[in-house]
Amino acid sequence: MLVALAVPGLDSDVVELAVLRAGHQVAWRASDHDEVLTQMAHVAPQALLLSDHPAVATPTVVGACDLLGVRSCLVVDDRPLSVGAARLELSDVMRLGADGSLDLGALDAPPAPPADSSPGAHPAPPADAPSTDSAPVVADIRPANQPHALDTSTRAGAAHDERHQRFAPPAAARPLIITVWGPTGAPGRTTIAIGIAAELSARGHSVCLIDADTYGGTVAPALGLLDEAPGFAAACRLAGADSLDFTELDRVSQSVGRPGHGEFAVLTGIGRPHRWPELSTPRVEAVLSMCRQWRSIVVVDAGFNLETDEEVSSDIAAPRRNAATIAALRAADRVIAVGAADPLGLARFLRLHADLLDTVETSEVQVVINRVRASVLGIDPHGQVRQTLDRFVRVRDAVLIDDDTDAADAALLTARPVTHAAPRSALALGIAQLADRLVAPAAAARSTRANGWWRRTG
Repeated sequence: MLVALAVPGLDSDVVELAVLRAGHQVAWRASDHDEVLTQMAHVAPQALLLSDHPAVATPTVVGACDLLGVRSCLVVDDRPLSVGAARLELSDVMRLGADGSLDLGALDAPPAPPADSSPGAHPAPPADAPSTDSAPVVADIRPANQPHALDTSTRAGAAHDERHQRFAPPAAARPLIITVWGPTGAPGRTTIAIGIAAELSARGHSVCLIDADTYGGTVAPALGLLDEAPGFAAACRLAGADSLDFTELDRVSQSVGRPGHGEFAVLTGIGRPHRWPELSTPRVEAVLSMCRQWRSIVVVDAGFNLETDEEVSSDIAAPRRNAATIAALRAADRVIAVGAADPLGLARFLRLHADLLDTVETSEVQVVINRVRASVLGIDPHGQVRQTLDRFVRVRDAVLIDDDTDAADAALLTARPVTHAAPRSALALGIAQLADRLVAPAAAARSTRANGWWRRTG
């Protein structure tokens, strides 16, 4: 059988060797979405092996395989299946063992039949299934005799349970990267990111806060820190020169809080947006990997833009404006998706929620709706927000934070996190509730939110 490989994130040489040992031929190898489609246009294999990676495991790739009669097979390792891969509903899933073994018996087996094998029959979607108007057309015209027409209600239910399950507290020794994302329109990403960093550090965790927004990072001015020499950009340059270590991170970071009482490190962002080329994907990934070893929890304030259209450029080596945001989301163990509780903010959030799930590699996406108020939503604003999220994106466990402009203004006026500037405010209590969803308090945690202290050092 002629087999093609698109397995970024896995050892492609090991996968290719397993395919050759099984008596198959390798047609070509690809590393991203565009390369797969280009190669398939020249040589269409009989089967395509896809890794569980957002660069290749996309509805467009699977739909193109269906149209060309190419069998799509998912290759996974010991990690849980991502949300994006689960939504593809592939029937052929192969597991790559730690010893390099790969069971290719599914290639010799006949394709799985559709749920209804009668000619021209298609399984009807469940009555409460979300709209698929935004899905690529190529994925919607899949022939009925292809091997991916499974019981969509069962698959969709499993993916929904995995995506919206509550966070289980991580093991004490397991470092975490928490990326805070939100659509355009200032829904409160930076306020939430700073508040979460302060709250988790007050509970006894070792925390680093990173400003990775390439459009308008504001962590430094919000905390009254100098940003003439952005710490995150400096760390990225050191990573590019293979010189980044714990000593350098201590040097380029700034410290906020009081030692022993909720102190956390901050890598400030670029003050001038034109410096975004310094934050390339390899550099950002290297910095996040080092920070994961440097601190037990890394909180990343990411940008809003998830577009990858720029990657179709003929200059494949050119820097990408949204590389830092996408790299931070894909490296995250937890993702906080922040939306504003007004008609415009909710519309922006709902339109980009599916794009977010296609970008991230973790199923643990916690939705936070900020500034909930009756003045723009009418009677029972909390109920209206929950009903809207449940109807359009099937989210039922969102954290809703009431509008509290006085607390937010106090935090900006004093250049402190809101959990210290107004510890008893609705905004601070909402951040504390969000922290409970993310991690469990440390055994020796000592909350300092009510003490009213704050001191900047470094």
